[in-house]
Amino acid sequence: MLDGKFTLDGRNFTGISHSLSANQDDYIVAHLRLAGALEVLQDLDGVRRSPEQRAEDLLTRILLAGKTHHVLAGCLTEDGKKWSRESADANAARFSEITDPAQKMAMRSYVVEFVAVFFSFVAKSSGTSPKSSLPTGKVRRTKSAAR
Repeated sequence: MLDGKFTLDGRNFTGISHSLSANQDDYIVAHLRLAGALEVLQDLDGVRRSPEQRAEDLLTRILLAGKTHHVLAGCLTEDGKKWSRESADANAARFSEITDPAQKMAMRSYVVEFVAVFFSFVAKSSGTSPKSSLPTGKVRRTKSAAR
């Protein structure tokens, strides 16, 4: 569904695909960071969570931080237009003003699905702990490294 077609605010949008631009990816990640979502994903807040609790806490952080519509706007591209930060910011503002219950439910469903997919992607791609380090905290030199 993430790469499907959506109609919001009387306009048609296409969801994210596997080939996001670096700019679009940065936009989404920045808004997730501002929401405190990465702390939840990587247990940087010191809380140990089950996968289900992590997904719920991630969504709650996004909602409480007021970043739902920015994350959504980062994921959606209006048909016939190229995604840009300016258009995403404008769309986030417009999405936040939607009052139709069915459209609000569609936006919430999309964000929930995005969180689930994002969470599963991060979980699969992190082979080591983000907190791991060498015991001394120093980087070991290789043979070619200067002293």
